[in-house]
Amino acid sequence: MIETTNKTKFFGILGTPIAHTISPAMHSYMAKKTGMDMAYLAFDVQPEQLDETMRGVKAMGASGFNITAPHKIHVMQHLDDVSDDAVRMDSVNTIVNRNGVWHGFNTDGDGFCGSLILEGCDIKNKNILMMGAGGSARSLCYKLAQNGAKSISMTSRSMDKIHIIGDMVETYTDTVFHDCIDLNADYDIVINTTPVGMHPHEDGNPCTFMDKIGEGMCCCDIIYNPQKTVFLKEAEKRGAHIINGLGMLVLQGILAFEHFCDVALHHAEYYEELMSLFSQYRI
Repeated sequence: MIETTNKTKFFGILGTPIAHTISPAMHSYMAKKTGMDMAYLAFDVQPEQLDETMRGVKAMGASGFNITAPHKIHVMQHLDDVSDDAVRMDSVNTIVNRNGVWHGFNTDGDGFCGSLILEGCDIKNKNILMMGAGGSARSLCYKLAQNGAKSISMTSRSMDKIHIIGDMVETYTDTVFHDCIDLNADYDIVINTTPVGMHPHEDGNPCTFMDKIGEGMCCCDIIYNPQKTVFLKEAEKRGAHIINGLGMLVLQGILAFEHFCDVALHHAEYYEELMSLFSQYRI
């Protein structure tokens, strides 16, 4: 049971579907560890309900929220200030009320890159291949480029989305961007940002070039349920170092908590503790 006081700050997560989220457990753990007087709840908010929801939480004096699909773009209309990175990514996943002024941030890309580094996968000067060009791919590409990726190649059914991401990478970073896979290239990191292989449809594999996967490569999936997608299982068989999406989820949550509570946490320490905690869950 969450113990609250008349000074308890109210946080939560807005999105749909939301039943699977581990964010309340994650933020409650960090609140207890840091001694923060806060409560964090999950709210299933349909797209047509977001405007009314934002008006309501502002009127109530809520302190902040994580924002998940499908609201990461639309919620920006309700904010007073959005970080430069979030503007460039056109995506917000963390909003904070500071003395009545609502600020927006995006911790997805930093969470993903930080988790790769903590899992022993270096980014700088690496050639990266990314599958999918949706909202997650946009924030990941931007931050991978900022972290010194040598090149990023992208595959998707939507060339329009690829070109939007390519323009962003080429405008704001020195990373070389390619709008298709080069079957003759040597990639260091391969990332799946599509939902192919996610529970309950776990049989799919978005990678049609598994023969290119081998030892010394790092293969990542932003999916964390199941913990090993078909893509990751097949990559592991071929000797690749594999990383699922749980680390990204945990580290973006740590970064969001820092925004919520205006604190600085020891990232590696909290990452290790939360990864250990959630590795026991059937997510």
